[in-house]
Amino acid sequence: MRIKSRSSPGNHTRTLKKNVAIRCFFLMYHWRGTILIMCVFIMIMFPSSNNIAPTSFEFPEHLEERFSKNQAGDDAELNNKRSSSLPVVTTESITDKETSSTNNHRHRLPFQSNYYDVCIVGAGLSGAVIAEQFASQLGKRSLIMEKRHHIGGNCYDYVDRETGILVNRYGAHLFHTNSYRVWEYVQKFSDWTPYQHRVLGKIGNQYVPIPVNIDTVNALFQDVNITSTEEMDQWLKREQVSYDNRKPINSEEMAMSRVGERLYNLIFKPYTIKQWGKTPRELGPEVTARIPVRNDWDDRYFPNDIFQALPSSGYTKMFENMILNHPLIEVHVNVDYFNVQRELEQNSMCGHTFFSGPIDLFFAQKGLDKLEYRSLDFERKVVKNIGQDKCHLPASVVNYPSHEYNFTRVVEYKHFLRQTSPHTVLFYERSKDGGEPYYPVPNQRNQDLYRQYQAMAVHEPNVTFVGRLANYKYFNMDQSILNALELFDAHAPRVAVYQICKVDSGGPEALVQLATAFHSWMPFRTFVIHHNKVSKYHGQDWTGRGYKSFGSIGMLQMTDLRKGDVLIVPEIISCPTDLIGKGVKVFIWQLQVPRGDGRIKSNIDKGCHYLSHNFYSMSNVMEISVPRSHILIPYMRPDKAYFGPIKNDKRENIILFNHIHPGQNNDTYTKLQSYCTTESRCQVILLENFSVQEINDLYQKAKIIIGECLLGSERSIIEAVLAGVIFVTRDCGNGIDFRDFPIPQEHKLSNHVSSTDLIRQIMGDFQEEQKKLVGFRSLYKHYSHETLVEDTKRFLRAIV
Repeated sequence: MRIKSRSSPGNHTRTLKKNVAIRCFFLMYHWRGTILIMCVFIMIMFPSSNNIAPTSFEFPEHLEERFSKNQAGDDAELNNKRSSSLPVVTTESITDKETSSTNNHRHRLPFQSNYYDVCIVGAGLSGAVIAEQFASQLGKRSLIMEKRHHIGGNCYDYVDRETGILVNRYGAHLFHTNSYRVWEYVQKFSDWTPYQHRVLGKIGNQYVPIPVNIDTVNALFQDVNITSTEEMDQWLKREQVSYDNRKPINSEEMAMSRVGERLYNLIFKPYTIKQWGKTPRELGPEVTARIPVRNDWDDRYFPNDIFQALPSSGYTKMFENMILNHPLIEVHVNVDYFNVQRELEQNSMCGHTFFSGPIDLFFAQKGLDKLEYRSLDFERKVVKNIGQDKCHLPASVVNYPSHEYNFTRVVEYKHFLRQTSPHTVLFYERSKDGGEPYYPVPNQRNQDLYRQYQAMAVHEPNVTFVGRLANYKYFNMDQSILNALELFDAHAPRVAVYQICKVDSGGPEALVQLATAFHSWMPFRTFVIHHNKVSKYHGQDWTGRGYKSFGSIGMLQMTDLRKGDVLIVPEIISCPTDLIGKGVKVFIWQLQVPRGDGRIKSNIDKGCHYLSHNFYSMSNVMEISVPRSHILIPYMRPDKAYFGPIKNDKRENIILFNHIHPGQNNDTYTKLQSYCTTESRCQVILLENFSVQEINDLYQKAKIIIGECLLGSERSIIEAVLAGVIFVTRDCGNGIDFRDFPIPQEHKLSNHVSSTDLIRQIMGDFQEEQKKLVGFRSLYKHYSHETLVEDTKRFLRAIV
């Protein structure tokens, strides 16, 4: 399928002119004068666009439908959808003339929005990870501009049409890592097929394992018969060249110091010259230092990496899942950033720019020399009718170090993912200067030159350089991903949740729940700050109480917080003005109904902000109105609270009295004790000094629980209601917004309703009164770790 660039209207214009000319020819005879004038007018309005070269390219079949949505003929439909939340992929080719300040054709920019929080140059691993993180973690809108006609950078793969085999466009890409963070991250976007990579080298007439191991040495040298790792160590020691106790200063010395002269001349030297176009003496020691040498029979290429796999549907599909399916990420391919850079900057369209291209290209106008890169050429050859499950080569990758071959290696992709086809396809790789930059050339000249570019990059306002080309450093895939993740961490706020000392339900448990909720989706940016040593000591106790991940959350001190960080403290902590002065965003999490002592106003005046655990707790506070984004609702643990169907067969006339807060009188408690003793057969129990199991048993037996002057949505009250107990409280300055704490008004004590009258009414028609709390129970069964996670995401996106 052929796809035309939307901003290359040459063909479209020429077709329109041709149609106009034909119609003019037939109409001219009848409407000579008038039509002639109209035709001339139209021809003038649609001049030739020879300055914009039409571009075309082929897409693999599995991408045709996705990318073809933005052909030139679909412009009208696309423009009608500009305000939709669907991600956009367009194919653009914009010339310098189109973006010049003299023409100022703003409408020619292909972008949907006038502003993006993040602009990203390059749709490879670094750019995709940055965009995905800003979108998923912070809800920020990203614009990705890719010069090539596809996403995925050098990882891009497609199905070869002639053979039906999935192949990489830019050479074999094998994913391997020891990073749990990277492995967990990539699994979000693809299923993975385990794969242990093995490479052979064609040396003479035989294939030998690469990297060098015992089998390699035994096959290449007739005078050697190594039978153990100890013998291999001894052989290597005899072969190795010493340099008088100094470190090797180039790749030749490094290789000789590791494998000796014979292996160096047979493998290392010729392959290095073919790969780099330079002798090993001209390259830094790190080039041959990266090549492993084994003292055993292990022929795996990455024997020490824990995670080794290939994306089951290919890398391109993984990239689609990362950036094409997110409504906050807008992707444009075939767009050269430098052709639109001026207009992006003049119109302040980018909040921050991440550049993943060559750093010397970014500073091309500064007059410095270019950095050296090695590139690759690929020659494709198809072997027909080899057999459905047969391969041409003995391994997926075969290296050819000898000078008798004019290529460095051959890749047969049929080996990967156990693909089947009656044919197979081979890609011959040749290293060269010029072309697409693949490998930075590691020598002193380039390192010195890069440091000059790096010094300029530090002072570049509002631009961050990310990835292998921008850092002039070879990255494996996992290193590119981790580099981008850590770079995002540096640009995103950290969240620290203050922990108080008690291992108790209520406020302390809510703080633990909040920390684990943040940690579940931003584990490397979530921390806890302990109130004191006792708090730190008891912190581990929460791991045994249903919060296993709490123990793995990192710890900070107050002094570790920096500008942009977010600190959440309970209301018992005073507003830390020193942190406010440093630029830390401090939020006080109000876990009980505040008293009118002026404390809230004082904290707000100092620069602190407020959160609440529901609308109810803060609804009677005049000083502040808390939006939904600032409501973080804790939950009842199913292993602690009862979430099953209500059972009344064991109910007794038991009235539970929640603990009496300091400063509260106990008149209601005394009256109810007297009432049960003299007028009614009931029992009043104060909920103090009971075990968890004993309290849960009481919830299954009792009919009423009283929370006198409720200070918040207290856990004991909610747990009782979930078990079927009816909740009674007093209207004494507590909340007035019941949308997330729906207490039936008729279950509230007041000056007009005495405690004994209300108890008598509820006891007399218990099951009907119990039904009034169905909505309450349903709401708190819904609240969970997952809902709190969503609350934390909503909150962080709102403040960032």
